[in-house]
Amino acid sequence: MDSSPAKVTSTRRGYWLSMMALVVALPAALAAQTWGSIKDWHSQHVRQPISVSLGQPIDYAGASWTVTRFTRLAGSAGSAVVLAEFEALAADPEALGSVPCEVRLSDGSGREWRPTQFADPVVRKQYPEAEQRSLCGGMAFAATEPGKPARMAASFSIPPAASGLTLSIALYSGLPSYLSVSEPRT
Repeated sequence: MDSSPAKVTSTRRGYWLSMMALVVALPAALAAQTWGSIKDWHSQHVRQPISVSLGQPIDYAGASWTVTRFTRLAGSAGSAVVLAEFEALAADPEALGSVPCEVRLSDGSGREWRPTQFADPVVRKQYPEAEQRSLCGGMAFAATEPGKPARMAASFSIPPAASGLTLSIALYSGLPSYLSVSEPRT
C-alpha cells in the first residue's frame, strides 16, 4: 500500500473537493425540484380572473366565449336555482374536446357550488332548451361542428339568501386564468 505524503494529500484533496461539490449540488437540485413544485401548485391553486360581462364575447383558451344567460330562479323546496348558459366558438373544436372544464358559482361570503344535473323542475319548466345543452367541457366541443358554437349550460341549487354571485368558467388549458362573470343587477 502506497502511503506516501503526496498520495495521501491527493486523496484527501479529492475527498474534500467531492464534499464541496456535494454541498453545492444538493441544494441546487433541491431548489430546482422545489421551484417546479411551487410552479405546479401555483398553476393549480392561484388563479387569475378575467372579468366578463353578460353577453360580452371574450377570447379565452382558444375560443371566443359568451355567457348568454345568468338567471336566478325561485326553486322548489325553499331553495333558489341559478341557471347559467354560455357558448364557445372555437377555431378547432376537436382540439378542445379533450380539455377538462370546471364551472363554479360562488357568493360574496366565499361559499362555492358546483353544477347540478338540472335536477330542479323549475329549470326544466321555464327553460326547457337548457336541458338540451351540454355541461362545460369535452363533450360539448366534441359534438360541435367547426364554425358553430358549442352551447353549454350549468344550474346550481343555492340558498335563497346567497348574494354577490359570481360564475367562474375555467378550461384547464387556460389556467391560471379563468372567466369570471358577476350576477347581473336587477
